[in-house]
This record gives sequence, C-alpha cells and structure tokens, in this order.
Amino acid sequence: MADWLPERLPEDIDAERSFLATCCAPGAGFAASEAVFTLAEEDFVHPAHRSVFRALKTLIEAQVEVNSLTLKDALDQDDSLNKVGGYPGLVELLAGEDVERPQVLADVIRRKAKLRRLVHLGAQLVRQAAEEDEAPEVLVDQTAQSLFHLAQGDAKARGLLSIQAVADDTMERLSDRMEGRLSPGVRVGFSRFDELTQGFQPGNLIVLAARPGIGKTALALNWILRAAQERDARPGHCGAFFSLEMSHEEVFMRLLAAKSQTNMKDLQSGRATGRMNDVMKARDELIQMPLFICDRASITVPQIQNMIVKQGSQSNRRVEFVIIDYLQLLSSPEGSRGAKQNEAVRIGEISRGLKLMAKDFGIPVVVLSQLNREVEHRTGGRPQLSDLRDSGAIEQDADMVAFIHRKMMPSATEEPDPSAELIVAKHRNGPTAIIQLHFQGEFAMYREMVRETY
Repeated sequence: MADWLPERLPEDIDAERSFLATCCAPGAGFAASEAVFTLAEEDFVHPAHRSVFRALKTLIEAQVEVNSLTLKDALDQDDSLNKVGGYPGLVELLAGEDVERPQVLADVIRRKAKLRRLVHLGAQLVRQAAEEDEAPEVLVDQTAQSLFHLAQGDAKARGLLSIQAVADDTMERLSDRMEGRLSPGVRVGFSRFDELTQGFQPGNLIVLAARPGIGKTALALNWILRAAQERDARPGHCGAFFSLEMSHEEVFMRLLAAKSQTNMKDLQSGRATGRMNDVMKARDELIQMPLFICDRASITVPQIQNMIVKQGSQSNRRVEFVIIDYLQLLSSPEGSRGAKQNEAVRIGEISRGLKLMAKDFGIPVVVLSQLNREVEHRTGGRPQLSDLRDSGAIEQDADMVAFIHRKMMPSATEEPDPSAELIVAKHRNGPTAIIQLHFQGEFAMYREMVRETY
C-alpha cells in the first residue's frame, strides 16, 4: 500500500530561488552565512536548488569567496552542474530577486520543510497502521518520538552563540532570580541539601542510589512531596513520579502516611480509625498538589518523554520535575542497540537517554539506582561511586550522585537505628557533602537532623 500524499506538498520555490540569489550575491556577508547554517539540503524542494545550496555551503565552510565561477567549480566537482542547466542555468538562478534579510526567507523554507515532514510522517503512520505489522502502542510511541524530535529540531540546530547573546540571556535569568521572579531550582525541603544544591537545576540528571530496603523510594517520595508543596503556588508546573516497582495505590499510601504522620502499617491494615481526621485532611491537601503518578511497568525513556509532552499539550501544567524509581527496571525500546547488548551497555544507553531528556526538556530528572553487593562486604558499608550497579556510564552522565547509607539491618532482637547519611558523592556544579538524616520508617519519612549549638 503506497503512502497517502496530497497532490501538492507545502513548498515555496520562489523563496528558495530568492534565498540562494541573496546568499550568493557579492558582499552577502555574515547574515547570509548565518542563514545558510540554519537550513539543511533536504529543506529545499527543487533538485537544482538542493545542488546549489550544497555547493554554497561547501564554499562557506572552506572560506572560499562565493560567486558564479566558484559555485560552477564546486558544482563541477560534485558532478551536479548539469542539474542546474549548466553555467547558463546557474547564472539565471543567481539572477533572482535579492532581499535584504535572508533569514526571513530561511524561516519560510524551514517552515515549509517542517510541514512536508509532518505530511510524510502522517502518511507513514497511515500505511503502517493499515498493514497491521506493528502493535498500536509501538506505532503511537514511534510517532510521538518522531514528533518530539521534529519539535526539538530548531533548538538543536542553533549552533554557536555569541558571548553577548549568552551574557544577555544569563543576566536576564540572574536578574529574575534575584528579584524573585524565577526560582533557582527545584527545592526538596531539606535545608542543608537545598543550600548545597541551590535546588535541582534544569537539565541535570541526579542519581539517588542505595542497596534494597534502605529507603530510596521513601526519600524520593519525600523529595517530590515537598517539592510539590513548594511549587504549589506556581500555576502551570507539576512533578511526575514514575514507579516501575510499586502500584499507584502503594505510592499514594506512602505519600498519605508521610503527609498525615500516620503509621503506614496501620493504614494498610485498616487500623488507623483514630487517625482518620488527619488522614482525610492529608488526602485533601494531596489532591490539590501539582503531582502526577505513573505505575506503568516495562516503560522506556522515549515513552516517558512522550508522556511529558502529552501532559504539557493536554493541560495547563508543564512537567518540571521527574523522579524515576528505578533505573534498572527501565526497558530498552525494541530494536535499539541496548536491547541487543549486555546489561551494562543497556543501562549505559538508558542513562544517556535520561541525561538527554533532562537537557532537551530543561528539567531536573532524578533516577533511583541499585548498588552492587560488594558494598555490603566493605568495612562500614559506606557506598562509593564505584558501587553503582551495571555501568560506569551512570556516574559519567550524572550531574549529581547521592547515596543513602544506614547501618546494616539489625537482628530480630535489636531496635532499628534511625540514623542515616545522605552522601553527595558527585556534584558537578558544587561541593560534595554528607548530610545527617533521621529515618522514620513507620511514616516512610526522612528528616534532616537538627544541628544544635551550645
């Protein structure tokens, strides 16, 4: 079945011709060169225009003067001169209308090219759906990912920025922060930790690692709960918690226990009748928070990206903080390199994908991770970066790595030790530190130890 296509695709041949004439004109200058590098060869429809653009870009990159003779030579070397009608055809093309601002025409050409790609993407989806060779979920994910990359195309093609442009943007953001119009980062309600990090920064990948049963999920839920409380006053923003191990009911039960200060076992067993006023009050406060939960198992990084895009397009809330519980349970997309390799390669590919997601969306992404068993046999049992399970790529990709360290689980006759350490072992944008915590297991809560002075 052939792809469905309209009789005429979006195009502007006159804009293409005028753009090339402008950029090839004597003395076109920096503006023309800058406009050229915002486009790609495939953005042009006419074959002759594609050939001339390719030759033009080659000359600019080689810092060779652009004129009809140097273009002729470049086209000759590429065996493309005949595609433009020889030298007479090239001269005729370059005699087109010259405009003052080539970037305006570049914007028109790029817009038409995007529309053509959307048409082809839609046609491909129609064909694949009709053939029924792929599951609908796979087609939806593939299409959403293609749309995401199309939407991100302009940002990725931005290229070099002048120091003045960078300074202007940076100083504007700095001014907004100093005057309270922009938060420096997503804060999680632990004063020493927030002071150390200045909040989780947009574009950062944060890894929180510990051995099973230590309380990674409890701390992560404390973080997103307190972040949601702090961001509650900011309309249009929300946090998302992706739980690959627990159901959404279990996640909510933990949030409810922490928020209401009710014993979690009593909630689960139905023995919390004496605390129902506090529980219902906590429930009413929780449902007003800008917080979303996904408990889908076997989820991939592209699928998480699609959910974030979908959330932003379907509501007035943009996801600005993501926690994923946990890294080793994330799946690789079918057919990806990681799906065919060993676990270390697979985890490395996922880790890199999470870092790119944080950067592309401009949000902090926290991912929980397991540690190797070797840490249990070390004297003191304090984790270190080499204990990160499955791949050194995790350490490389992460902007921050933090460990939870608690004493070994006590025997049945011993009381559990509530003291814990939050070890910031890597911090790309600041100092490392060890922060003392107190674990309240009955509430699934961590608190910072109060530093007292006498």
